[in-house]
Amino acid sequence: MNNEIQINQKLMEREDRLVEIFDLERQINGILGGEPYPLVPPDALPSRQKRKKPKRKTAQKKAAPLRVRKLNPETEAAFRIEYQQNDETYCEIHTDPRPLVLLLNTPLPALGIQRIETVQATDEGEWTVVEVLYEAVEPLP
Repeated sequence: MNNEIQINQKLMEREDRLVEIFDLERQINGILGGEPYPLVPPDALPSRQKRKKPKRKTAQKKAAPLRVRKLNPETEAAFRIEYQQNDETYCEIHTDPRPLVLLLNTPLPALGIQRIETVQATDEGEWTVVEVLYEAVEPLP
């Protein structure tokens, strides 16, 4: 058993005995009709020691996660994401917003999202922008 644990157990037993002594001293004073008997005060007990309460670390407020709304089925067909990775720009089409949200909220050293927009397909097979959902404040160099 750890020495500190054993010492603490003995100190607690000591304190219990001192409580019993205190009760006996009160009974002595009661016998004397409330007159205090000249008893020696006990040593400083561990329970009487003032302890500093540990300070709680203030949690840093995290920025709220960025969200990507669902597509409007009447006017939007997909999401288009434009990003830079290792000095090359890529453009992808997605129908599920979950990977886009994951990319937005997970900073990666060599990847930066430039723009996320909703798009609609044209008869010519091109994509037209319906709404810009996210645009980077500063494009990566």
